[in-house]
Amino acid sequence: MSPNGNGQAPKSASRAGVVWPQSCYVHERMKLGKVSRLRGVWMFMLAGSIAPAGCGGSGDHGPTVPPPPAVAAVDPSIDGQLSINELMASNVLTTKDDQGAASPWIEIYNPTTDDVPLGGYGVTDDFSSPKKSVLPAGVVVPAGSYLVLWADGNPSAGATHLAVSLSTTGGSLGLARPDGTFIDRLAYGAQVTDMSAAREPDGSTSWITEWNVSPGAANPTGAGLPRPPQADTDPPESIPDAGDVSDRVLGYDLIPQFDLQITDDNIASLRADPQTYVQATLVFQGRSYGPVGVNLKGTSSFQPIDQKPGFRINVNKFVKGAKFFGLKQFLLNNMATDPSMIHERLSYWIARQVGGVPASRCNHSWVTLNGAPLGLYATVEEPRGQLMAYYFSDPSGGVFTINYADFTSDYLANFQYDDGSNDTTLIQQASAALAMQPADTAIAAAGQVINLHEFARFWAICVFMGHWGGWPYAATNEPAGANAEVYADPTSNQLYFIPTGINDAMSTADYDFVNNVKSILARTCAATASCFQDFATQLMQISSMATQLGWAAEHDRVVAQIAPYVAMDQKKPYSNDDVAMYQQQAGYFITGRDVYLTEYLKPLASP
Repeated sequence: MSPNGNGQAPKSASRAGVVWPQSCYVHERMKLGKVSRLRGVWMFMLAGSIAPAGCGGSGDHGPTVPPPPAVAAVDPSIDGQLSINELMASNVLTTKDDQGAASPWIEIYNPTTDDVPLGGYGVTDDFSSPKKSVLPAGVVVPAGSYLVLWADGNPSAGATHLAVSLSTTGGSLGLARPDGTFIDRLAYGAQVTDMSAAREPDGSTSWITEWNVSPGAANPTGAGLPRPPQADTDPPESIPDAGDVSDRVLGYDLIPQFDLQITDDNIASLRADPQTYVQATLVFQGRSYGPVGVNLKGTSSFQPIDQKPGFRINVNKFVKGAKFFGLKQFLLNNMATDPSMIHERLSYWIARQVGGVPASRCNHSWVTLNGAPLGLYATVEEPRGQLMAYYFSDPSGGVFTINYADFTSDYLANFQYDDGSNDTTLIQQASAALAMQPADTAIAAAGQVINLHEFARFWAICVFMGHWGGWPYAATNEPAGANAEVYADPTSNQLYFIPTGINDAMSTADYDFVNNVKSILARTCAATASCFQDFATQLMQISSMATQLGWAAEHDRVVAQIAPYVAMDQKKPYSNDDVAMYQQQAGYFITGRDVYLTEYLKPLASP
């Protein structure tokens, strides 16, 4: 828990803001030798008085301090300055309450020079019931400080636990006086796991979806203006939807910096068994987040933990519901087999720019391990719910990795379940359809469970980028391919294909991409006039769009952007001269792409 504004832990005492019996509150002011306005009465307290029982003393060494008289109303000019300053509707890995639970929370800010007792005040998620959850006597928000309340719907858990809840989809939230008049009312939009809605600066009208959350402490500074007192006739203050915050990590032109903190024991585990997940802490922009799951990835690109390993970050592997900027998983690819260090970023960029096919976001990142530099990486979004929600109205369908799989009986079992619904019905039906003869009949049947137009576009994108290591292609000695995923869309009841593992792209332009295709789906399409024509048309459209997008100029821009990081990367398994040579080769691929597209664009006679 972050410290509050006066340097004390936020749950320790009334100085730090929260819950003591009123007699204890009085005694604490006595020890401090301060004049305090409590319950509307000025009292001078002498230092050195004896604590009553239950307040840190035995109560046996002097007279018990009597409780204060009944509460008088706090001057509205004082409590009217209170505000709901920060809220988190989905708290998974941020902080825990006094019961050890990760509960939703809200923070009250008091900018005044007076402690404000909140006994009898109400917190509500229903403006027609201002006192839905009434705070008990002894709850205090200190002068110039903060009070954290737990919106867990369980007031029996303690004085700072509320009979209200916060909804991740948005809702209402209000703070009311004992007479039911409101001090602050909010209408908040959809919220993101482990990120808060925060006034920046404290007490202002500017709301930010904040990564560096601060329950019980000052929010980051900002440009917001001070919040004016709110009248009952004023509409509730609006907090906008958090939206898709994942672009704050995966934005194309960002180069985020990640530090993975892994214990010596877990590093030893990765050394012995690289594919088994271990716990790690992910540090980003000054905040430590974890535990998250980390293992090592790669086949031909694999490097051990003591070199420049590739990482798979499984955010919710060890704590269910955890998300990092809305992401459940992402990859840190070491680019060990891409000496240009640009293939993935440019290829995913093209795939997303031309559209029509679900494609991951990708940027470059700088990665350290326990503070020691590992170097420049490709940050790649895993095809999971966040990506599916971008392309489909219902992202709950099944995501399956094509891991040396195909729609034939020998390789059907290699469609590996990853996310969403584990229902392989559409995959099974596609396999049965593609077993039919002749090719026209098979394609017509397959079109009932596969979006063939989108498959043709997927195939065209793979060809255009020269992604010969990805399905529907396969290595010469492999009968079925990998490096692709398939989504079973529950709305259309059709399959859609997703390119992955594009680190091999933009290397070989001179390739017979029709005769060398491996998947039975692509071969059947190539032997069917209508399907192949759709593929050919989309391939040339993509080529034209890439030229209009200026992908040759984008190549040069990205090369210049990452140049300082390339020079700093001392763990890459190739030299700086190698990087320059392969970047130049990628440029030649781009400028000469159309020549080989037209040369090999001929249909198959039969699958």
